[in-house]
Order: sequence, then C-alpha cells, then structure tokens
Amino acid sequence: MKTVKKHWWLILALIWAVAIAYLSFSCTPDDIEPRLRKYEVTQGRHDFTPSPLPIPTNAKSVSGSARFHASCWYNSLGVDNQDWNKLAGVYRFADVVKDKNSFILAWRPLTTTPNRFELCLYENIDGANVPHDSAIYQVSGGQLFDFELIYTNNKYSLYVDGNLLGTQRNGVTYNWIAKISAWFGGNQSAPWTMWLEMDF
Repeated sequence: MKTVKKHWWLILALIWAVAIAYLSFSCTPDDIEPRLRKYEVTQGRHDFTPSPLPIPTNAKSVSGSARFHASCWYNSLGVDNQDWNKLAGVYRFADVVKDKNSFILAWRPLTTTPNRFELCLYENIDGANVPHDSAIYQVSGGQLFDFELIYTNNKYSLYVDGNLLGTQRNGVTYNWIAKISAWFGGNQSAPWTMWLEMDF
C-alpha cells in the first residue's frame, strides 16, 4: 500500500512539473505585459499618486514602461498647452529638491491630434528648466512604450522604444539619486482627473 501511495505522489509531481515546464516555454517575453500600476492626478492637483518614497540609491541605469489614458489629452490650457509634464526620472539626491538637478522623461499632448502625445528629455540644470525638444517621440493613448535612463561614464542618456532622445547636458555627477514620478503641469494644475499606467 505504501508503494502505491509513493507512486501516486511521484505521478502527481511529474504531471505538475510537465505542466509548469509547458507554461514556461509556451510564454515568450513578448506575451508578458509589464506589471503596470495606475497613477492618477485629481483635478486641481499636480502630483500623480502614488508617489515613490525618496529613497536614495547609487546612480545607476533605470528603465520602465508606460501607457497614457485618453484622459491625459487636453488642449484647454492656452499657452500652457506647451508646458512639459513629468513622467519618470531621477534627481541628484544631494540637492534635496527635485527641480535643481534632474534628468526626466517628459510628456505633453499633441494638441492638434486627439489622444496623441509627445515625449522628450527634460533636464533641470542648477534650477533652470532645459527641455531637449529638438528630439520628440510620439505615442498614442493606450500605446505601451518602454523607456530607459542609461547611466554610463557618469552621464545619463534617455531612450524611448530604443530611440535616443538625448544625453545629459548637465555637468554634475549623479553620485546618489532618487526617483521622480509623474507630475502634471508647469504653471497650471490638472484641469480634470487624469490617469496613466506605468512600471518604473
């Protein structure tokens, strides 16, 4: 009787192992969508929540994926339609504040085309706003895109879907960094509740 039970457990274990192996090999990386988290800014606010805790780490390359919801598109802010919103980036932790020396992927709506968005590299250099808007990458609402902030030779470079949007012009070295997450607006706050999805 003990032999029969032992064989029964071995058979179940073998079936379980075959099932796990089949599922593992039948899913390619392209089939698996990143675990995206919902970030939301309410009307009249700037910060998308949840915001990451400002936990410092050594300067390093970071990456993520994101997707805009149609609620992020607008053309109702007049001249401020051209302001860049922040999506994800890093800042020099020694500065304490995020807008002194930072390296960020920024976004704004393409106001001539509903549900279309522009992305660019945006830096803060000693407190000055420096968008690198000579290199723009466009995405549509609902379109998943990948981004990488690559750290090599003490400089950051920004890639979106493998396309280089720019390299750090700031001369400072980011020895210690903390993350910057989604933030709406320059001069104005969100005109209504907006949300996006991101894994960063």
